[in-house]
Amino acid sequence: MLHRENRIKKYHTSSAADLIKETMDYYDITQTDLAKRLGVSQKNISDILKRKRFINEVLALRIEKVMGISSELLLSLDSHYKLHMAKQNNEIDKNKHKTNLFLQRYDWVNA
Repeated sequence: MLHRENRIKKYHTSSAADLIKETMDYYDITQTDLAKRLGVSQKNISDILKRKRFINEVLALRIEKVMGISSELLLSLDSHYKLHMAKQNNEIDKNKHKTNLFLQRYDWVNA
């Protein structure tokens, strides 16, 4: 029921790693097998799945061809994930109105 006091739940922020892992589980494919199909090292796949490394445009296209996952979706997920993490770790955002970095309009300026 819609009610003014109901709170909207925050969405889980996913990365391309989550979708790749889910697809790997569905097809019961190993990191080694996926790495061979994509032409990259198993370490590269491992780092992506652990979010130590993110996919680039070339790898996104390879994944699209091999796994059938949209390259645009993969890049978008990673981009949103990295931005979310940057916001969480950024001290400037926490104090943006308390710093002289935040843009201010001065009274003496006429537009």
